Amino acid sequence: MVKKMNIKKWIVGACFLVLIGCSNNSKKEYYENLQGGKDSKGRAQKSNLKGDRVELYSNYKKDDFPIAKPIAYLGYVNDMQLPKTPFKSYTESEFLSFYKNIKAKGYGDSSNYWRWHFILTKKELNNILNKNLVKLSSRRTKEVLTYSNGKWIAKSLPLNPIGELQELKVVQRGKSGLIIKLLIKGTRGKYLVVKEGNIRNVLGLSKSTTGTQVNIYGAKGGAEKYGERPISKNPSLLPSAFFSFEKNSTGGYKFYGGGYGHGSGIPQWAAMDLTKNKGYSYQKVLQRYYADTRIKNLNSIDEIGKSIRVGIMTSGFSSVDHTKIGLYSTGKISLKSKGGNISISPRTYVDFTNQKGYTTVVVDGKIKLKTKHYISLSSTQMIAVTNIKRNIKNSRYPFYRGNFEIRQSKNQGKLNLINEILIEDYLLQVVPSEMPKSFGLEALKVQAIAARTYAAKDILRKRYQSLGFHILDSTQSQVYNNLDENEVANQAVKSTKSLILVHENKPIDAKYYSTSSGFNSSAHNVW
Repeated sequence: MVKKMNIKKWIVGACFLVLIGCSNNSKKEYYENLQGGKDSKGRAQKSNLKGDRVELYSNYKKDDFPIAKPIAYLGYVNDMQLPKTPFKSYTESEFLSFYKNIKAKGYGDSSNYWRWHFILTKKELNNILNKNLVKLSSRRTKEVLTYSNGKWIAKSLPLNPIGELQELKVVQRGKSGLIIKLLIKGTRGKYLVVKEGNIRNVLGLSKSTTGTQVNIYGAKGGAEKYGERPISKNPSLLPSAFFSFEKNSTGGYKFYGGGYGHGSGIPQWAAMDLTKNKGYSYQKVLQRYYADTRIKNLNSIDEIGKSIRVGIMTSGFSSVDHTKIGLYSTGKISLKSKGGNISISPRTYVDFTNQKGYTTVVVDGKIKLKTKHYISLSSTQMIAVTNIKRNIKNSRYPFYRGNFEIRQSKNQGKLNLINEILIEDYLLQVVPSEMPKSFGLEALKVQAIAARTYAAKDILRKRYQSLGFHILDSTQSQVYNNLDENEVANQAVKSTKSLILVHENKPIDAKYYSTSSGFNSSAHNVW
């Protein structure tokens, strides 16, 4: 899912001392100021909150970027415990204090991404913004706005569009703290980056962009200091868009943030916390984060059968286009095509390539078939894909249930691999890839229903129909067969068999993500 993160990043770290040497009274005053909307001199401040958005444009002209339609079941949720209501005036100084405060407590705060911190020098930040802004604009032209002739417009950008950074400023947030619009002002231009994913992307810290190693340090709730070991090094995408920053004396910036993922739907660490430590049932967790929904049997939904077609991506989930596909099974493989049928003995490796418009099948080093048609394969046992690597520990290659289909890609010389599988069997390899068994059975039931609902929604929306499948096996949809199966996840899938969530009798867009920063964002402020 876009959304969403692969919980494989299960996290290390503890935290940084924010209230060093504070007396109990000063701690109390600190929390009172956070909740009271007061400035540094104790004066009351006027709230910047307009509806569910915080307007911080000040002297800058507002843009007219359209607001997405709200989704009734993906709304704002307060998961904070201490302080319960940290924002009163919704000023940028309040947000900075909130994200700096590693003593803050909330649901799911045992994740080391509950709070995070990193520092960039002036040179690093200039490199990042000048390179990333051009790349982002080329992909998301309408979501990178340039200030030109008194208006914010979408246009192509030149190389080094920032020049030297003069100002970095948040101009709009959701009331959850999520940054919606980020102002970047440099010697060569003024720009607005719009939407959560783009903001995380434009500040991506890949080493090819920064030119240096940048470490992100994490903290659990209530900690005394950040962990000594980084939780991430040079990520190409920031952990979340729940962050704030301040300039340091050398012209660089210190960034303080919270959470991991897009921030809308179910935070998986909170689901674990609520079910393990607060006595919540899986039904109660689902209702907390998917308001105004009800549970229904998947089989009662028109247009959805028992199977799903999954596009299998290359190693690292980098592409759907394979240069070569290798398959193996301990059982007999049956291969069928309009170009001919082949029966392949157990424990035999089979390779497929696209050569001059023909799919070529090689068995034991010999060409057995050439065809321009798609090829379908089935086996009496699970089938391994030998040309890709996943984080599977119990076998050399990832093994799959169901059948396979090999098609020629629209990208010349490449092949696409599609796994057609029963939805319930598909979930046996999704749920453990998205949530660890240590989270417990009840949390895994939450994950199972969310994942099943997400799959149902993707079948209906048909976004990959032109490629011949319903859903991808990566975080662009939801992660499939990236980690070993386990008995707890299997029990969660089987005990919730066929159950999905609906709103107005239709499967919901069941978004989920790793870690909350303390607040869930309304979906229309994210996408």
